[in-house]
Amino acid sequence: MININPSTSGVRIRIGSFQGPVAENDLEANLRKVREVISDHADSLDFLCFPETYLSGYAPESIEGSAITLADPRFLELVEFTAGYDTVILVGLSERRRDGVYNSQSVLYRGRLLGVQTKIMPTLGFDINYFQNELDIRIFEAKGVKFGIAICHTTSYVEPALYMRLNGARLLFTPHFNDMSPETVVPGEGVISSHAHRKMVLNNQAALATLLKMVVVRSNVVVISPAHLGWGDSNIWDMDGILAAEGEPFTECVVKADFPIEVFTMQNFINHKEVPLQLYRMIASAGERYLADEAMV
Repeated sequence: MININPSTSGVRIRIGSFQGPVAENDLEANLRKVREVISDHADSLDFLCFPETYLSGYAPESIEGSAITLADPRFLELVEFTAGYDTVILVGLSERRRDGVYNSQSVLYRGRLLGVQTKIMPTLGFDINYFQNELDIRIFEAKGVKFGIAICHTTSYVEPALYMRLNGARLLFTPHFNDMSPETVVPGEGVISSHAHRKMVLNNQAALATLLKMVVVRSNVVVISPAHLGWGDSNIWDMDGILAAEGEPFTECVVKADFPIEVFTMQNFINHKEVPLQLYRMIASAGERYLADEAMV
C-alpha cells in the first residue's frame, strides 16, 4: 500500500520544456528570450527547462564568444529575475572558468543559483575540442522532488542516469542542442541520416524513463536551414516510457505535463533495492576489465 502524505495529497508537479530557435553568439538576445518565456509561462509551472548552451549557442564561435562566468552581471541579473517566480529554471550556457569553458546547465530558483551540472559525456568529435570536462554528478532537490541533469550525449549512456537514480533522483532533465546536417558521420555507425539519429536519441530517452522509472524531460532547439535541422521534439516521458507531452516539430513552444508529487516520492514496483549488492560489485568489476581491455568492444 502507498502511504500518501496528507500535506502533499492532491499536489501536482507541473513541468515545462522549451523548444525554439537560439541566436548564435548573441548572449543578450538569448537572455531576452529566456526572460520572455519565463514571464509568459513560469507562473503555471514548477519546473521550466531550456536547451543545452542556450545562452551562448553551440557553434564554435558562439562557445568562445558568448562564454561567461557565473559572476557575470548579465547572468546575475537573470538569477535575480527568477526571484519573482516560484519556478525552478534550468538554463544552459557556456560557462567560463579559470581552466577553460564548460558546457553547463544552471539551476535557478527564487533568485538563487542552486548550482550547475556540467556535461558528463562529451562528444569526441566536437565537445572535447571546445569544452573542459569533469565527472561531477549533482543531485538537486526543489519543490519536494529530487532531480538530475543529463546533457545531450550523456543520455546515450545508461550509467550517468543510473547513478542519479540510485542517489534518489526521480526526475531527469535532458537539455539538448541536437541539430544535425541531413547526413552525418557517427563514430561506429558510419554515415547516417539526421532522422535516424534523432529517432535513436528519442528512443534513448524513453528507455531511461522505462528502465530507471524516472520522468524524463527533453529540451531541444529548433533549427531550420539547408545545412542543419533541429526538430525541437522537447518531449516529456512518464515512468513507463510513454509520452506525456510532445513538442510539435519545428515549432517554438513550451511543452507541458503534470504529475502527482507521489510519482516522485513513492517506491515503484521496480525497486532497485532488490538488485543484490554483489551484482553491483560484479558490474563495477566488469567495468574495470572492460576499460582495461582495449580489444574488448
